[in-house]
Amino acid sequence: RLARSAAAQKRFYAAHGYLVIPKLLTARELARLRAALTTLLRSARRLRRSNDRFLVVRGLDNGYHVSRIRNPIAQHRRFDELVFHPRILDVVGNLIGPNIQLQQSRLILKPRTPGAWFDWHQDFPAFPHTNFDLLIVTIYLDDSTPDNGCLAVIPGSHRLGPLRHQFTFDGAPRTRLADRRLVRGRARGVDVPVRAGGVLVHHANLLHSSKANRTDRPRAALSFWYRAADNVQVGGPTDIPGLGLQVR
Repeated sequence: RLARSAAAQKRFYAAHGYLVIPKLLTARELARLRAALTTLLRSARRLRRSNDRFLVVRGLDNGYHVSRIRNPIAQHRRFDELVFHPRILDVVGNLIGPNIQLQQSRLILKPRTPGAWFDWHQDFPAFPHTNFDLLIVTIYLDDSTPDNGCLAVIPGSHRLGPLRHQFTFDGAPRTRLADRRLVRGRARGVDVPVRAGGVLVHHANLLHSSKANRTDRPRAALSFWYRAADNVQVGGPTDIPGLGLQVR
């Protein structure tokens, strides 16, 4: 059930650790973002290896595909402008307060490749802060479904606090829960499909995962990490474009 009022959204987020806002973007806004993505991908179409802008992977079709655009706010003005979108910041401000900073931005494309999946993990342990007012806003440029690897969450798991994780690097940082018994003994994860133009917000301590894309349909999504302005990063990478940018 989707929470509608600001008060209902805040209650749902506090209890479950995530929130879906359908149709946050207009059709025109969505079209502009897709056009920006097309422009960036055109410049990467001949790449066979990753660089400082694009993470490139080998697909099941033996072709090469961009699976991630690093720091998208530094790659195209449309993505930079979206960080300040008033409807996004209204949702964020309702959950963590009126003084908001950006922590980082990502654009994940999730092509049909063997490695395009993520095990159960939290985001907070890779980027620890002085408090838990850190959340991730995912803006979907394509429909996200169970078949093409939508996010799965364990509702309420954010209340466990930060858990121990293993950290690896496979072209991009990966984290995974060190003790999988913590998820085996709990209810199964819940798939959270979101239509294009919709938004998924999740707490940085929420356990979440995603399966590989089993379709030929793309699943492009922008992720903006926002934090309360009194929340200071105390670990993890800090050479991130936009880190600490005051957005409201």
